[in-house]
Amino acid sequence: MTLTLILVASVTVNIILLLLVNYISKKRAEIMLGVWKFKEEKKIRNDAHARSRAVGWGKTIEKFVPWMKGFPCDPRDSIFLAKPIDYLCFTDRRNKKKSAVHFIEVKSGDANLSHDQEGIKAAIKNNRVHWHEVIVDGYLANGKNVTTKTQKNKKKPRKK
Repeated sequence: MTLTLILVASVTVNIILLLLVNYISKKRAEIMLGVWKFKEEKKIRNDAHARSRAVGWGKTIEKFVPWMKGFPCDPRDSIFLAKPIDYLCFTDRRNKKKSAVHFIEVKSGDANLSHDQEGIKAAIKNNRVHWHEVIVDGYLANGKNVTTKTQKNKKKPRKK
């Protein structure tokens, strides 16, 4: 009977020790997770703050870019749009053979074009730019007696 009692006591002590080790391990893991979360949250907040400052700087500086060296147009010919493209410039407007439209996007740091800006850039590069002149005649009240006519630019054959 004493051997059985010793065996039961030994098993009971081992079970209690295993439960205690399990409890201590869980608490240690929770503490380590808390420390890791604190450090990572601080990194994330610092990164967000730095990005916010960079965006703020970019939004401020983009308004002054036309007067900086290297801007491709005369500042008087540029119109600030902000979205989706920062500037449109109309150069040599009175000369039908030399007049040009410039789409200018200002970026600072390691900023990239947005998906919309990439699409606009592709449209320009692939000559998918159109002129529309909408003529409105008549009364504008309730949309009655209004006629519109759109003149779309004609595509020129590409030179080979």
